[in-house]
Amino acid sequence: MKHKMIISLLLCGLGSMQYAQAQESAFQTSGVIMGLSNYLWRGLTISDDKPSLQADIMLEHETGFYAGVSFETYRYQGDEGIEKDYEIDYYAGYYLTVNDELGFGFNAMRYTYGDSHSNLEYTLSMDYNSLNLALNYDQDFETWYSEANYALPLAQYGELVIHGGYYFDAETMGFEDKGELQDSAYDLALRYSYPLLSQLDLLLEASYQEFEHDHYMIGLAFNF
Repeated sequence: MKHKMIISLLLCGLGSMQYAQAQESAFQTSGVIMGLSNYLWRGLTISDDKPSLQADIMLEHETGFYAGVSFETYRYQGDEGIEKDYEIDYYAGYYLTVNDELGFGFNAMRYTYGDSHSNLEYTLSMDYNSLNLALNYDQDFETWYSEANYALPLAQYGELVIHGGYYFDAETMGFEDKGELQDSAYDLALRYSYPLLSQLDLLLEASYQEFEHDHYMIGLAFNF
């Protein structure tokens, strides 16, 4: 889920294997399957405001190292109109938990697309209580993207995440204002999740991008 935040993935429900002596394994797996009305990423729609099927599975070691793979369907403007395609992303990283309030992460993600091109992005992140800060660098597009996310727990009513992002070197992404390429761009979003069942969440999102229309999403996420 490219609105998928790496730290959120680390907090998915975890499963474990048992040894003969009933000890917990050093490895844990987690995953999510989502049906969404829209594929939103950094204030943009990647599915032409149409539905997207997404899934993610991750293997995590007790030392903080992890690796995973995700799948998304999307749409793009082709020579003959809007065309359907898919995306597979591979990622790995390390998360250091300093204490109950502070943690740091490093992640590398390779985005691969069904129409053959791919790009590699690196992320440095910090979590302090409910605040997440991240700096992303795309090696292929040579662009920097920074973001801040603040999670507001709403007790039995779920969680609201306030997101703000900022693109440096935005001209490489083709953002235009009145026909002129822009060298920066920001986006804002509100993301809400509500636990319907123990492993099933309702997802809602409203996003705004400086040079795009508003976009909205509703969906379901099954965590395992």
